[in-house]
This record gives sequence, structure tokens and C-alpha cells, in this order.
Amino acid sequence: MEEIMRILAVVLASFVVVFAIWWAWPARIDPAYWDEPEPPELSGVLEPDGALARAGARGDGLIHSSEDIALAPGGGFYTGQPDGTLMWVSQNGREARVVARITDNRPVLGLQWHPEGRLIAAASDGVYAVDVDSGRVELISRGPDDRPFGFADDLDIAEDGTIYVTDASWYWANGVGEPSFQYDMAENRPYGLFYALQMNGTIELVREGLYFANGVAMAADGQSVFVIETFRYRLSRYWIEGPRAGEWEIVADNLPGIPDGVTGDGTGRLYIAMDTQRVALLRFMHRNPFWTRMLTKLPEFVWLRSGPPRGFILVVDEQGEYLDSWHDPDGRWGLIANVVPDGEGRLYIGSLTEPRAGVFVIP
Repeated sequence: MEEIMRILAVVLASFVVVFAIWWAWPARIDPAYWDEPEPPELSGVLEPDGALARAGARGDGLIHSSEDIALAPGGGFYTGQPDGTLMWVSQNGREARVVARITDNRPVLGLQWHPEGRLIAAASDGVYAVDVDSGRVELISRGPDDRPFGFADDLDIAEDGTIYVTDASWYWANGVGEPSFQYDMAENRPYGLFYALQMNGTIELVREGLYFANGVAMAADGQSVFVIETFRYRLSRYWIEGPRAGEWEIVADNLPGIPDGVTGDGTGRLYIAMDTQRVALLRFMHRNPFWTRMLTKLPEFVWLRSGPPRGFILVVDEQGEYLDSWHDPDGRWGLIANVVPDGEGRLYIGSLTEPRAGVFVIP
């Protein structure tokens, strides 16, 4: 019995020492408290249906990922890569080639065609214009001089050529080999920014204090623009023109998944790409800053594990009403980052994590 007590004492002392070191070890983040609400029940139009199992793959194994997609006028599509390149993938998905190098090893994220004909890319540290025929790349802006882009993420472009772009997190910059969105997600502070940018580099801050400002989509009538706040599970709208010009409103709150990109189809329907369903561990972290601080001292694989992604596409109207949803039953598309309608009844699916894009026929 004495020997057992001695062993228990050693084990307890070791545990106390390890916990003391864990406690004293400096944390990289200062998390804020948020009483994150329970997510909506996945029923009715939100009921998981497995529809995305029918989506066909494009560029399978030829690309690293497909964070965003821009349809090519001559067929196929363009997509940015984590290594800073822009790639073209053929219509049948069996060919792919590098079109341009936009950055040196910083991810190319948002893509959108400008009315003047060039492809505009948000690529972490800047916004660039790309001539896809010649491969020539021109820097438009690295953000304001006093607060350069930390995480230029997504964009859409108004008819007058104004580029509306998000800086997801000016604080947790999207550096090479450094965690960024993971710490922003855990710290739960509003480091996101939203800008209006001109092709000559003139930039205006539209909104600050956003929680990981992400997807951007112009409204069908061009009078407003929608913005995703990923880690507040929220869709908001900024009014550009009309009697409400300058106003900001929340259109849909407490969304049923973790939203990434948003794209309009020009008829008033918005397609929101959900990386995955809401995560119970993340809800616990937002409600418990002390344990968040402690957890994030551990290796990322410990506190970022939440099971395989269960991404889906949520369809809403411009008033935020849920219209439909299509779900990925087996995680084939990984974290679904963006959805692009082709105007012919198909949606192109961009994935943050998988070496392919998808094409889904709208039911």
C-alpha cells in the first residue's frame, strides 16, 4: 500500500509540475468572451440531403485547392493557389496550367473580373490585376499606408469599377507558414476590415470592427454589397446608393454553418459557401476564454480537430430568408470556400482543402 501511495504521489507531483508549466507558458492570444448562440436546427430547407455527392470533379489532382473560381470566357475556369500562382483548368477538368505568378508563396484567394477585362485577385498582402493572356501582373494596392493588408481575402466589383474587398484580419496576417485564421477564430476579436478600392490605388475604409471579414457579393441591382463575417456566422449588407446609402445592416445572423464565400446570381439569390457545420468545440472556446487561452498553447492539431468537414451550400434571398441547401455527406469537397453560378444551371464549387473543384447541377 505504501508503494502504491508513493507512485500516486509521484504521478500527482508530475501532473502539478506539467500543469504549472502549461499555466505559466505565455499565450499567443488574448481571447474575448462571446456567448455564442446555439446554431439553428438543420431541418426543413436546412435538412442535410447529400446532394453534393452528385457533383463532378474538375482538375482533380492537378491543383492544390480552389479557394475561389473565376469562369474563363473561352471555357474552363481560373483559380488561385496557395503558392501564389493563378491556374487555368479546362472545361472537362483534365488539363491545367499556370497562367501567372501573382505573389511569392502567399495564397491567392478572391478572384473577380473587372469591367476593363483583367482578372482582379485578392492575395493576402495585396490586390492585383492580372492579364490572363500575357501573364502580366500589376499591383493595385497593399492597403492603406498606416494599416497595410494583413489578409486580403475576397472581393466583388461594382459596374463603375469600384473593387469592394475584405481584409479578413489586419492583426493575424496571412503569412507564409504562420497560423492566421486559426488564431483569429480562437481570439474572437473584430480585426476585420472592408474597403472600397479604385484601380488607381485610391482606397477608402468602408467598415471596421468585423469578425473575420470574408466573402463579398454585389446585390442584383448594384445598390448594395453583401459581406460575410465568418466567425460571427453573419451576412451583412452595405448600401452604396439610394435612400439608404452609407447604411450597414445585418441581413442574416446565427447562420447554420461556418460561412466563407458568398456569390449572387444576378436574380436576387445568394449562394453562401459553408466551410462546415457549426463546431461545438469552437462554441465552447468562445464561451470560455480561459480554456481557449490554455488550449491554444498546445499544438494546433490538438485544438483544431473537429472531425471531417460537413460543408454545404446555403441559398438565401437578399433579405436573408433561407431558400434551400445542398450538403456534402462524406466530406469529399473538404472545407467549401466558394460557390460560383455559371448562369446555365450549374454551380462551380471551390474547396479550401481539396485538390479539385466541383461542378454541381442545381436541382
